Amino acid sequence: MIIRYIANSTNYSLYWLPIYFYDEPFNQQVIISIVEIALYILCSQAVNAYVHVTLKIRLFHRNLYILSVPICILWYLLIAGKCIVIGYRLNFLKIDVPIGEHTNIWTEDIAKMLNVSSLKGLELMLLSGFLQWYYMYSFVFMVMAMVAERIIASVLIENYESNTQLLIPVILTVASQSLSIFVSFALLFHKINPCDAQLPWIISCVLTLLACVFVKVLNESFQREIKNPGRKRHFTISQQFQVKENLRALRVGIRLVITVLSCIALYGLGIAALNYEIIPPIYCHFVENLLFLDMIPIALTAIISVSHWRKEFARSYLTFNCLKVKQKILPMENVDCQRKKLDIETDLYFKQLARSWI
Repeated sequence: MIIRYIANSTNYSLYWLPIYFYDEPFNQQVIISIVEIALYILCSQAVNAYVHVTLKIRLFHRNLYILSVPICILWYLLIAGKCIVIGYRLNFLKIDVPIGEHTNIWTEDIAKMLNVSSLKGLELMLLSGFLQWYYMYSFVFMVMAMVAERIIASVLIENYESNTQLLIPVILTVASQSLSIFVSFALLFHKINPCDAQLPWIISCVLTLLACVFVKVLNESFQREIKNPGRKRHFTISQQFQVKENLRALRVGIRLVITVLSCIALYGLGIAALNYEIIPPIYCHFVENLLFLDMIPIALTAIISVSHWRKEFARSYLTFNCLKVKQKILPMENVDCQRKKLDIETDLYFKQLARSWI
């Protein structure tokens, strides 16, 4: 929707928000809002499962987790923005003029804009619009940042695994979030036209795909060299592990990129169909929720792509108590012996691992 703030007879400002309002009976809006909130709760379970599984079974470098986990936090900010919109729809939050129907993400028709002479009461709506723009572009730029991290890991294969500094993820996070905030404010205050608004994610997707190809080619060459008995270069255990990690992350990343691009494509096609009135406005509910529920396919794709995560997810979330096999209770003496044995093996493992970095 477009908010047209008329300061005086000659000056006005436009605010571009990816928000939709419908001309529907109040009871229908209440039912739809309840269904949407229920779906968001379901989606939150997928997000929580992804965070729980990936943090419990850590298969990748710490820097990759630092870059990926904040995306889940941003999703909760997105839902907070949607709850604000629901508040306006159900008249919990009110403004001086009727909002009316707004099912076009962009329009040049003044009659289809929300024309106001004051922004009083619209502050939360503007915040909601910013949060939605911010989530969209943060997701795109954070994916590009994660791919950049894998490029750095591939180029700095000599000592990347043993590096404990946080400089790389901090720089990538600051850069991606700065870009996201800049683009989001530019869109909100209508400093970027609709055509140019497509360029950031198109360029990011192209660069991400090219980066994935680079990581794949480079690490496959490392892998061939490692398997070559007559190789001249010496690869330590940590470097061999790094190559395997890069290829494993790439396999997961390619599936996630395909999933993200599919979500973006479906959302974009739906928006275009609404703007050109190919589908009736009632379908706008489905189109806009492609954005709010995108974490379901993304989180499940990530979990299913890694066997260890898939097993942990099935064990933690898909196993009912009635189907669990009762474990035998061991005597305390046996438990203590097993615990001591496990501690000894763990200490030995980490000592061997520490030597392997040399």
